Amino acid sequence: MPHIKAISISDRKGIRKKNIESVNLIENFGLENDAHGGKWHRQVSFLAEESIESMRQKGLQVVAGNFAENITTEGINLCSLTVGTHIRVGSTELIISQLGKVCHSPCAIYHQAGDCVMPREGIFGVVKKGGLIRVGDPIEVLDEHSDSVAIIGSQSTEKELGEELVKLVAEKWQPGFIRFDTLKTKEDNLLPVLDDLIDAQHVSRIILFDPSGKHALAMAGKSSGSCDLFYCKTIEELKAT
Repeated sequence: MPHIKAISISDRKGIRKKNIESVNLIENFGLENDAHGGKWHRQVSFLAEESIESMRQKGLQVVAGNFAENITTEGINLCSLTVGTHIRVGSTELIISQLGKVCHSPCAIYHQAGDCVMPREGIFGVVKKGGLIRVGDPIEVLDEHSDSVAIIGSQSTEKELGEELVKLVAEKWQPGFIRFDTLKTKEDNLLPVLDDLIDAQHVSRIILFDPSGKHALAMAGKSSGSCDLFYCKTIEELKAT
């Protein structure tokens, strides 16, 4: 039966996590006392023991938590899950919110092995129902699936209007979770962000909030795949969609 192989937390980001036997999952936050917890879309990280074993086969002496994952699983194909899928972990419930990740700078594992499995095979979730989880607790993939919404905007938009945008989106569509993807200030990373959301994450809706209008041309011919794509320059435009 699929189950929790290990649970790991850390009090700082960017370091390997330490193993613990049990922890409280806090609704819309993550693991209690873990540095990655918060009101965002990557509250809990998962990596399979089978993925860690593949790194051992490359000669690395690694254990659960070394890839900064919170929950190490065994007996479940994490890569087969999709964004929006609900899973039950012990008595708790989570929604899968991201597949893989982009590492902006190579981690220590990458420098040691020339490769790191977490960006490809790690996944993330948000906590829908909290509670105590323990090593050995069963993991079950549920039939329920939730919509997801990604908001793309500048750092200033997130700082000044982020809470208002999230509240409006939540009231309008009631998604399982909302993520905010921030555009870089020194380079135009809009298309890579869009490609990831559309082709890899398969989110239900994408909102590009662009008060400056600088990204209008880039959006003109962009294919949105199976997701709904919205371009807005004002709060009023978003309300009218």
